[in-house]
Amino acid sequence: MEGSSRGGRRRRRCLACAALCAALLLFAAGLCVGFMHVAQDDTRSHARGLWGVHGARELFASHVADNACHQSCFVDKQCTCLREIAVVQEVRQLFEESRRKKADLGIGAAADRAAPHAEETAAAAQLEGLAPLAIKIEVCNGLINQRIALLEGIALGVILGAQVLLPVHMPFNGVELPKQPTRTMDRNLQRLERMFDLDALQAGATELYRDHWCKRSDEPASKTWCHGFQRPALLYGNATEAMEDAISILGRKRRNVLSLQWGAGAKSEALSVLEAAQREFYAGVANLGGDAGSPHVLLDLGCTLFSLAVDETTESWSIFWRLNRHLKHESDVHEQAAAVKAHLASLVVAAQEKAATFGFAAPPLEGGAPGYNVLHLRAEEDWQLHCVAWMGLRDGNHRDNCMNNTMLVHNVLLSEGVHPGVPLYIATGLTRAELSAVRIEGPLGSPGLVGLQPLFELFTVALKEDVIDLHPSWATEQREFYAAVDYELAQGSRTFVGNSVSSFSAFIIIDRYRHSRPSLHYNGGNIPLAEDFVKPVKSLSVPTLRQPLKWVFALNVNNASDVSNTFWEMTKVAVISAKRQTDLVAVCVTTAPPTSPVAQWLVGHGVRVIYHRPTWADELVQRVESKGAEEKMRSHLSADPDAMLGTFLRIEVPVLGLLDEFVLYTDVDVMFTGHVDWDVILGQDKYSALRGSTDFARGKGLSRGGRAGVRDLPLYFSASSEMEKSRLPGRLNAGVMLLNMRALRESYDAFRDFIFSSSSLDWPAGPGDQGAYKTFYSETSVTWSESEGRHTTLTPIASFLPFELNWKTYWPRNDFARIIHFHGPKCQSDIIPYKTRAEVTMPVFEDILEDCARNGDCYRLCEEFFSYLGGG
Repeated sequence: MEGSSRGGRRRRRCLACAALCAALLLFAAGLCVGFMHVAQDDTRSHARGLWGVHGARELFASHVADNACHQSCFVDKQCTCLREIAVVQEVRQLFEESRRKKADLGIGAAADRAAPHAEETAAAAQLEGLAPLAIKIEVCNGLINQRIALLEGIALGVILGAQVLLPVHMPFNGVELPKQPTRTMDRNLQRLERMFDLDALQAGATELYRDHWCKRSDEPASKTWCHGFQRPALLYGNATEAMEDAISILGRKRRNVLSLQWGAGAKSEALSVLEAAQREFYAGVANLGGDAGSPHVLLDLGCTLFSLAVDETTESWSIFWRLNRHLKHESDVHEQAAAVKAHLASLVVAAQEKAATFGFAAPPLEGGAPGYNVLHLRAEEDWQLHCVAWMGLRDGNHRDNCMNNTMLVHNVLLSEGVHPGVPLYIATGLTRAELSAVRIEGPLGSPGLVGLQPLFELFTVALKEDVIDLHPSWATEQREFYAAVDYELAQGSRTFVGNSVSSFSAFIIIDRYRHSRPSLHYNGGNIPLAEDFVKPVKSLSVPTLRQPLKWVFALNVNNASDVSNTFWEMTKVAVISAKRQTDLVAVCVTTAPPTSPVAQWLVGHGVRVIYHRPTWADELVQRVESKGAEEKMRSHLSADPDAMLGTFLRIEVPVLGLLDEFVLYTDVDVMFTGHVDWDVILGQDKYSALRGSTDFARGKGLSRGGRAGVRDLPLYFSASSEMEKSRLPGRLNAGVMLLNMRALRESYDAFRDFIFSSSSLDWPAGPGDQGAYKTFYSETSVTWSESEGRHTTLTPIASFLPFELNWKTYWPRNDFARIIHFHGPKCQSDIIPYKTRAEVTMPVFEDILEDCARNGDCYRLCEEFFSYLGGG
């Protein structure tokens, strides 16, 4: 995925321009050098010896701008550019050498030309099929990188008006192991036509050449590609081999061929120079009377991966994707893909039956069929090694997502709405047994998680091995063939899910973007291929301010069959009101099993459910149960282990695989009374400014240390006030929070350890999870006074949420409130008994209930609450 350094690109560009300049200067003067062959090492030595590395670009630019100067150098010897004179002298020396060998194209001494041998005659006849300007390309790395190299190489040919010699072979094992020298690996080279239908590509490319150059009738190259004898755009297979043999024969004899090698690497910066060069070249060909008998220049470009800037704002985009439409896999690939598709179709009923036990209705048909989804999962050893190397690069690019969420991919699918009732094909180099045992730890993985068993339990999964009789070495010897099968399956899927750092996934995501087909990347963050090499107008990274927002809540259910308790009823009201009043994407983190009535109800009401019980759950329950009577009086949650676990579940939200940079978290005791979006949270002006200037996925808007949270976005979380309306951070209430997922994920381990280092679950800033947040995420200040002595103050590091997003029932009526928080007293157990019988069920709520009766809006809000409950 990496391009060369700027210095490396400049050196390669200058060397290429220097060599090409030497050839083109001949044609500019109406002369022709015949029978030349310049080896790569010779070209480099000439370039460096004559004008140095940087001078070549300057010289060639001046040549394009002022061709008359070069003609005067040849004819009148009046050119004052010393470097240009040196080049001209070199070219004239080659020309004189050609004349001495009597191998020119008819400019003097033609009568003395030696008769060619039969081998040369055959080679010259073969050369008739070669366009005046041609490029030879190669492919490298894995399947998609090879595909990109082919497409960009041919696209360069289109733009330059150059015929393209395709590679004869391609590696069927393109694996890259950073710790193993590539030269020691068996690449299993196979003929290119073993993978691709080259006849179909030829037809499409030739049509594209004609369309491209017939629109440019004033360009000299149009005479080759739009008028007269129509050469094929591509040479491949035996034709490439025969042409290479002919060029080799004539090159050795210095007959009518100039062959230049251009080292592999990024070449896109030289495109404008090459375009100018080809105009000069074809003008020279025209001066000689056309293609017939003209010299041939062949540029050997090596692997053309990332050799062209493919940008949706330029013509290169349409050329690239038009060629991609014609680059089809051969029949064996399609046959294998068809067999897998048939197997996936046979799994539809089983998938829908399994999903129904979780509460999912049958998914809607797509094109009259249920279809299937594809997950491209990268967890193989070579990928893990690649990620370590890739993440370790220090080249100024933002890198933080190579292996993210691999072990949590089931949560990504659920939270992004991928339906378990649709069969899921996993495109991977691992077997089912290997997937069940995979373990990824450290900064790239999820410590303690082994295997992907939840993925198999929640989804109906198919693998290659279920259909295809795989050879034991298929993952290496036939790696790219089966990658092609995966490619065909991915293109036909309902939803494609991949790893955005992988070229394979990235290419498919970009292609599906063009056709408005759903796709996502489970690792979150950016898509390097789309940032630097194949660039759509729209960013395909996960937006920092994603819209619509995800609303996340947590629900602990001790008895999964009990759906009548107070907290469950409040959950139902929260879900129903959010669905009616907002476009928030509801996500519930619950300890309830997938087949429980609670989980089924949530799924049936459009909630995306993540099934999760923390490893620390039992320890937390034990600590709550061991509290003394006095401790339990500090909070109404302190006496309820299940409620305490439910509210502490929120600390898990950042590490469960959600792709969003920010989510809105609420307790379950809320009711939505109005629309909630970024305009409401930040205000329209701030939202508009931040939307255009902040992109965490690409490192834009992060602080120098890579921490999220700048300007009006929270460093860790935002919250509103608790009992009284106050903007002071010390008086915040954690019932409604805007969570900075990146920052909280990075600090999760330390926060969890901090929580369980306390035996009482009480902290200086208060009890429970709210006290933990306010204490851990805080700044400490120390003051001193003679009367009080040393005084330490903890100030939470929290941004402010508008009061309307955490409006209390005991505050006065506010028709602009968006989220009502039943903070403290609940309708069923406290407010209605107090209203009807003046009964105080919990003494700690007595003052609040009195405020509610005198000044609050709790009675009206409870009526609205029960209307939702009755209608749910």
